[in-house]
Amino acid sequence: MISARDTSSADLTDFLQRMNVRRQKLVQGCLRRDRLDFAGHPDAKCLLLKAPRGFGKSVQIACCAQAAIERREHCIYLDLSSFRQESLSEAELIANAIATALSGPEPFDTDAGPRLKSIALRLLLSCKEPVAICLDGVADSTTTQSLLKTIALETPNSVRLAVSECLPGALASLSVLSNVVTIGARELSFTFDEAYSILPGEPGRAKTIFAATGGWPLLCALAGKLNASGDALVHMPDVQAYLDADVLAQAPQPIREFLTNSSWLEEITAEAAGYVFKNRDSSRKLAELASRHGLLTACADKPNRYEMNHALQKYLRIRFVEAHGARQSYFLKRIAFWHWRRKEYRLAIDAALRAHDHSWARQLTDEVLLDLALRQGEIEALAAWFTGIPRSNLFQIPSLAIGYAWVLYFSQRATEAQDLLASLQNFRVSISPQQEDPNGWADLVRAIGLATHDELQESDENCAAWVDRYGSVNPIGQAAAQTCRAFIAASGRNFDLFPKRISSATIFSGAIRHRYAFGWLAAARVQARLHVGDISAARSEIRRAKEDENVAYRRSPFVKGMMAAFELQVQAEDGSTIPDEKTVHDALEFAMKFGVTDVVWGTVRCAAETYIRRGEKTGAFSLLHRCRLLAQERGLKRLGILVRLGTEVFAMGTGTETALAAEPLPSGEDLQFLPSQNRALQAEIALLEASRFLRDGKSGLAERHARKALSNFSTVNDQRGEVRAHYTIATALYLIGQEKQALKRMVDAELKAQQLCAFMTLKNRRYFLRVICRKARVFLDRSTAEFSMTERPTRGMQANERRTEMSFAPIGQKQISVLQHAALGLSNKEIAVRMHVTEDTVKWHFRQILRGLRASNRTEAVVVANSLGLI
Repeated sequence: MISARDTSSADLTDFLQRMNVRRQKLVQGCLRRDRLDFAGHPDAKCLLLKAPRGFGKSVQIACCAQAAIERREHCIYLDLSSFRQESLSEAELIANAIATALSGPEPFDTDAGPRLKSIALRLLLSCKEPVAICLDGVADSTTTQSLLKTIALETPNSVRLAVSECLPGALASLSVLSNVVTIGARELSFTFDEAYSILPGEPGRAKTIFAATGGWPLLCALAGKLNASGDALVHMPDVQAYLDADVLAQAPQPIREFLTNSSWLEEITAEAAGYVFKNRDSSRKLAELASRHGLLTACADKPNRYEMNHALQKYLRIRFVEAHGARQSYFLKRIAFWHWRRKEYRLAIDAALRAHDHSWARQLTDEVLLDLALRQGEIEALAAWFTGIPRSNLFQIPSLAIGYAWVLYFSQRATEAQDLLASLQNFRVSISPQQEDPNGWADLVRAIGLATHDELQESDENCAAWVDRYGSVNPIGQAAAQTCRAFIAASGRNFDLFPKRISSATIFSGAIRHRYAFGWLAAARVQARLHVGDISAARSEIRRAKEDENVAYRRSPFVKGMMAAFELQVQAEDGSTIPDEKTVHDALEFAMKFGVTDVVWGTVRCAAETYIRRGEKTGAFSLLHRCRLLAQERGLKRLGILVRLGTEVFAMGTGTETALAAEPLPSGEDLQFLPSQNRALQAEIALLEASRFLRDGKSGLAERHARKALSNFSTVNDQRGEVRAHYTIATALYLIGQEKQALKRMVDAELKAQQLCAFMTLKNRRYFLRVICRKARVFLDRSTAEFSMTERPTRGMQANERRTEMSFAPIGQKQISVLQHAALGLSNKEIAVRMHVTEDTVKWHFRQILRGLRASNRTEAVVVANSLGLI
């Protein structure tokens, strides 16, 4: 006869066996996300997972258990939502499982009732080995919480908990303990890389779905399974059924209605919800939706503001229209008025346009609209707004026409912008010949617009004239004009004037919090570093821009796009990794739509190099052809020349047939740009001609043109260009028979590239020269010890560990190269051999080093140079 105790014991054994099978199936083929495990939170006593259904809490708890088993820890894994023996409470089941796992061969009474908790605790206290208790679907908010709090507070640190709640708010008291880490919906959401790994198709489609779902795991999985696009996802029956039954049904009806209403808010705050929907307890409801139900997320920088998942927001708006379609316009207008009275004009206009209400346009003053355009830089938002404005309204409200012209210039539609401003002027004259623009907005937009169209000389002159005439009465315009002139100095490689221009623009912009100007000033600093070739310094400037609140990197899509374009160039040049498809796509998307000439070409060139490194030559040349057509369409002459030269270089360096070789190279008459820009183009032309001569076996002519290129690159301080020229000269010298001089040139190029962190410039040039000149392959394939030994330390440095300007160093680049070898423990004689100089030359360099660094010996010099970030 089987006793009740035997039956209970057998039921528990069966349940634990089922849990083992469940855990194995849940982790099979799933994403391992260590950032959500104890590996990512080594000091946590308890990981508490709180999020709506569909965020992968069950899978993550199973993964925590699996990781513990792999670490050979004692592991108790329970899914408390599974069918189990009804006679045991949730807390008793947990205690039973702990006792079963830790008791070993010693028997215990499975029917001990309340005493089971004491037995479990005693076993946890006496256990010498780590224990992981992983509990999924905890629902009992009283007895279970008491047990879990006791474990969290009274057991050794070797005992750790991973817990997910079944019902919203079930474990509120546990979450407030200091050693408990709460992992919410934001943390449980997929990153883009995680979403991409489970989504079939191209990265572009994955990006769209990721943006639409906000990384909501189940929605990403459904999108992949249903082959749904991001826009269509919330219209799919399976998705709607999930949101209704598994997400929204967990909240009471009044809370659901409040959430649905809040989905229409441009910014979800208690004040906005209270005003628009006339709710008295908005603050409490928002807090409950965030802390208890996980359907809202509090903003980190603004605790009184909440964010909603995009897919959920879109679905709730659909539900609202179905139930209260007639009231949609009414609420949107209240939202618009709420933001208007707070002078949050961008948000007000967004809401008004969704209500199909254009009355806001008549209320915009010049100051308001142009503040949005010039100070806050809302280029993409303004482009959307003007699309919805009837054309007839533009000239009736001059500020609209001027703002639209600004948007057109920065969207690289300069011809349309010029026509619009000319039409506005004619309209003003026809209405009132005496009517003037006292603040000079139209003239300012025209002056700055010339710079976006690469007419930098005219833009600089017009901006200077504008400042003289209007600067004292228009501080916002003054800051914009000064910022434009600073960017022109960077783009024009006028590095003597650049610091003064940057300083002046920063002062004017800081006085009026000119956010858009700060974004362009940051871009100018990065562009200047890239023109010089100091990749480490460019990386530092990008990082500084992201952290600078004035730059508004997180708030401004335009600034974020600009930095993405620069980051691609830095990442591609560093060469430690090949940029991923998303990085390339984001950078190209911005550059081709909004970028000025230097931004477009820098981004396209790096993207083409990246494609070639991946073996995608067709993609590279298709991109170059597209860029050339874009230059022709927009009338950007310098961009056209850069693409034409770059395309032939890529073609020669990859052995690709192209019709470009038959086209004449640009002549002096074609180079009608700023002086430094002309010299930079002359350098590129000379280097291309040198490559042609190498290909044709004319080494002497190749050397002559490469030296000409080097001289021009040095004049404009283009150090990456100097690296390419040095390597080309070295190749020509080798073919002439001057191998020692060739090796010296090679070492110079490699050390300069190492100092700049411009590794891909060097490697690409070496690779292209191997293809162009087969006779020099033996020479080019030689691995110099200097480069291979000194490359690694610099690559491992953080950008902020190096000086941002090598020109500010107290010693020259040759001395830095000598110190880099000395840091490796080499003697003067060994350094001389590797640098292909005499030992006396090395000694002379050391005398300069000791004087410049104020060091007493070479060991101290190495220490000082390392502290300054020079080596």
